[in-house]
Amino acid sequence: MHRRIQPDAVFEPVKGLYSQVIAVADGARYEVAGTLPYHPDGGLDQGLAAQAAVMMDNLGKSLTSVGAQPSDVVRIRVYTTRMDEFLRSALDIVFGWFGDTRPTSTLVEVSRLANAKVLVEMDASAVVAPTATAS
Repeated sequence: MHRRIQPDAVFEPVKGLYSQVIAVADGARYEVAGTLPYHPDGGLDQGLAAQAAVMMDNLGKSLTSVGAQPSDVVRIRVYTTRMDEFLRSALDIVFGWFGDTRPTSTLVEVSRLANAKVLVEMDASAVVAPTATAS
């Protein structure tokens, strides 16, 4: 069993086509898909570094919506249409966002994303440890 979540603070470019976050089974594991660099109003910055920063902000909003944080992320997959530029200008933005946490990762260059103006997209998996209850 799983639960579908669409955080209010994250722009939904294609209404109802996919779920932004899925809570899996007991709610301890979350799959975050289609994390895009759109601002809440649907605006899109130009430039890969700017888009990467907004994308990471959106990942943070998705995680917060389910009570997760960057240290709970165990895996990311990043897709970019400009690998060389990503390595120069966005690598530190994306991986620096996690601080000392180092999720497993895959970085792939693709010829195009769903919107040709989008230069970077990611998905993530997070696992939240159950909170201890006082006896």
